[in-house]
Amino acid sequence: MKKPFRTSSRAITAAGAILAVALTATACSSSSPSESNEKPQSLRVLYTTAEANAAALQAQVPAFKEEFGIDLAIDTQPYDALQQKVFSEFASSSDYYDIVVVDTPWAPALVGNLEPLSEYLVNDELNEEPQSGISDFIPKVFFDTAVYDASDSLRQFPNPEDPADIESITGENFDVYGLPIQSNVSIMGYRKDLFDNPDQKSAFQAEYDRELTVPETWDEYAEVAKFFTQPDKNLYGTTVMAGVGEWATTDFKTLLASMGGDGHLIGDDLSMAFDSPEGVEALETYRELIESGSVPPGSTTASWEETATSFDNGLTAMTTNFHALKLADSVEGGEIAYAPVPTAEDAGPHFGSWMLSINKNSNNKDWAYRAISWLTSSETQTAMTEQQLHPSRASVYEAVGSDTSDPAEAAFYDTLQASLEVGVGRPRVTNYTEISREIAVAVNRVASGDADPETALSDAAERVTSLLKQAGYEVAGS
Repeated sequence: MKKPFRTSSRAITAAGAILAVALTATACSSSSPSESNEKPQSLRVLYTTAEANAAALQAQVPAFKEEFGIDLAIDTQPYDALQQKVFSEFASSSDYYDIVVVDTPWAPALVGNLEPLSEYLVNDELNEEPQSGISDFIPKVFFDTAVYDASDSLRQFPNPEDPADIESITGENFDVYGLPIQSNVSIMGYRKDLFDNPDQKSAFQAEYDRELTVPETWDEYAEVAKFFTQPDKNLYGTTVMAGVGEWATTDFKTLLASMGGDGHLIGDDLSMAFDSPEGVEALETYRELIESGSVPPGSTTASWEETATSFDNGLTAMTTNFHALKLADSVEGGEIAYAPVPTAEDAGPHFGSWMLSINKNSNNKDWAYRAISWLTSSETQTAMTEQQLHPSRASVYEAVGSDTSDPAEAAFYDTLQASLEVGVGRPRVTNYTEISREIAVAVNRVASGDADPETALSDAAERVTSLLKQAGYEVAGS
């Protein structure tokens, strides 16, 4: 296999007006499976670029044509343009695209425009195996990404750790609105060569009276980060993504969940779960890490890209990010390894997946279902790991682990799977982008020393409550 590479990450920058259009769009009624099953010459797919690894999908087009005799016409667009396009397509009830890729922040606003899949999944004519093998998807990934109650899209599925089963899903008044294809989760990358260095190990032992090990708790993480901050070597301990943007929110929600709080940020009852003692503790930990001097200059304005670049260029010993990392050639002797992000009371790294969904207005729903089932199957996802897909099925991780001879690649996929199994997604609100920004502002205020955690979170809670009310939610006690 090729070595993993880091794909470009982008901020989530949707306009509230577009979300409102989607919420008021009229969705065409759904037809039952096999109602229109004439084989089309091609299926049109609206997809993103590097964010969900378009190269991996495109590489499978010839194999799909050989299997089904149908062309996949894939239209790829970068994140912001794609989001605009997806919402405008549904707002106009367009039937042009048969399959649309959906990022999890958009799903609550879009679910009424997506074809529910429960009847397709149990249709023997459309599946080589019962329910298209959905029990093989990592449960938390599947439920967070694809399972919604269309009458109340705010609700999270009550049993997200159980293997997926259609009867239990529909029995709770939920349905399946897509199949997960690319799963991203916060993981820790670290310089294995530094952790294994005898001089570093000896110095750490002398200073802290314990062995230098990869940190498993946030207290250990802060200690190791402080130790590796060695200005004479132009080296810092770690990174933070404290600039105002989705990256700061994901940093915070990972810490929040690990402190025992609700990593969804907002509860199903619209409670401000982030404005809590656990939230305060999370931001205190974040602030202390910055004030200790363990992060590079400019970290309070950094995003995914800056933190990854700092690590790739050998400036830090550790980092957290969502993709495989690659040290620059100038980092002599550098070696990367991966581990789950640290914990405190619990685990809950931020995660989010992309799913392939069927346009409710498509005239080729049966064949679109066959396509998304094939593209997200264990065999196809395994093939896609040649282009470093982040799989959503447990069996794919087993296949990759037994197939690779690259220790860094094996460690990356092992860590990815373990982290996805305990990850926590976003709140299911239709205006998540606006809410995320307010929380990111709070994180940045604390990181920059402009506010204490209690004040910053309280202020953010007031603004988030106002945003929810503007979006039509009834917020109790406000």
